[in-house]
Amino acid sequence: MKSVNEGSQTLLAEMLVSSFDKKFDKFSADPSYSYTASIYNVSQTLRKANEKAYTPKLVSIGPLHHDEPQLQGMEAFKLRFTHKFLTRFGIGLHTIAKFAAKEESFVRGCYEGTVELAPKQLAEVIVLDGIFIVELFLENYFIQLRDKFEIIFDTDSWMFNDLMHDMLLLENQLPIRIMESLLNFVDLSFLNEGTMVSIYDLAHKFFKNIGNTSKLALTARCNQARHFVEFLLFLHAPREKHAAEPKMQLASKKFEYTRSVGELVKAGVVLRRGEDRCLFEVSFDKDKGVLTIPKLTVNESTETFFRNLIAFEHLGYYGYFSKNITSYVMLMDRFVNTSGDVRLLVKHGIIENKFDKPARSRKVADLFNNLHEGVLTEVNDFYFTGLCGDLNEYKKSRCDQWKASWFRWRMKLRGKWVGWKVTLRRDYFSNPWSSLSVSAAIVLLFLTVVQTVCSILQVHFHTIQL
Repeated sequence: MKSVNEGSQTLLAEMLVSSFDKKFDKFSADPSYSYTASIYNVSQTLRKANEKAYTPKLVSIGPLHHDEPQLQGMEAFKLRFTHKFLTRFGIGLHTIAKFAAKEESFVRGCYEGTVELAPKQLAEVIVLDGIFIVELFLENYFIQLRDKFEIIFDTDSWMFNDLMHDMLLLENQLPIRIMESLLNFVDLSFLNEGTMVSIYDLAHKFFKNIGNTSKLALTARCNQARHFVEFLLFLHAPREKHAAEPKMQLASKKFEYTRSVGELVKAGVVLRRGEDRCLFEVSFDKDKGVLTIPKLTVNESTETFFRNLIAFEHLGYYGYFSKNITSYVMLMDRFVNTSGDVRLLVKHGIIENKFDKPARSRKVADLFNNLHEGVLTEVNDFYFTGLCGDLNEYKKSRCDQWKASWFRWRMKLRGKWVGWKVTLRRDYFSNPWSSLSVSAAIVLLFLTVVQTVCSILQVHFHTIQL
């Protein structure tokens, strides 16, 4: 009986070994597992919050949305751009085909999971989508390359807005390495611009109206980005690595997020627009009671921009990245509870609201209140822990209120004095004759006051003598 059991166990073990050998062979032969994936599928949890923010409207980039019927109209557009690119720069189709065939395995491995397209289909995607992006970026950067009636660059058109939306999507990406290599085939010397441009320079200009891109300089880290969502994440990241408080220290505290800007102002806090271009340079001066927040322009692309960066933060390296963008969005959610809070930030130049009327302030409030829905972030990952602590510790004592009021009064007086000086120069000191007249009037007024005081004193002493 015992030998029968041992025999069946041995057979089971051999079957198990054979099964795993087949799985390992299939695993090692699949190019999808040859490289570290960097382009991920957005989770259903995030999609539930706003499906449209993760779904292309106009054009598919890469293999994940390639076969969707509503996006097929742009395939003819890609063909036109590809033909224009090859003809303008004298690049042979055979050269591009060899390049795509060589890169097919690499591209397949950049996507999470299995890419369903056959090698020939994926190679076609590399050619059409890669050249479309390079040609698009070049014509955006060098206006002289555009056709006279090219509608895709009309920033007020639905086509441009939908295209920008699609270029921001995590699932709608092609590895930057492809566009970088395609750009190496290009000779721009005929433009006489005198400078070489990289794919990162081109991307920086193309995305200039997204987030604070136009105000931020490219960094060395930006040049390591693997796709454009990661590029925008690196571009907007804090300049220095944030030193988070130790977990034990945070655990011993009862952490609370901050209050809305409306409540903070009532507590004596002064709002000021920061001159810094980095979104993370939010600071609070406890001595003066001044909260400084960098300016942010909010438009139709803002939600798509933030949602896809947040998705990448939580999916990239399966959560390896710091949750900086998530932290910023959560902080703005705390600052903005109502449309009144939005109007307060607009008044101080902290938010530039590009939404159309009506209810444009309400739209901004709803945007920030819903952006991090479906996202879980531990206190230890929150970038602004120290800032919230300082704001919450700001007491409404008489001393604090007096210091804040004194600072506000000085700022207000300084502003009025600047206005007074301008008025005086314009109306009374614009030429020597008016200056002389004003000076004479001041002297006359002074002498009149002195004479009046002397008369009063003379009467007073005369009364005492009586």
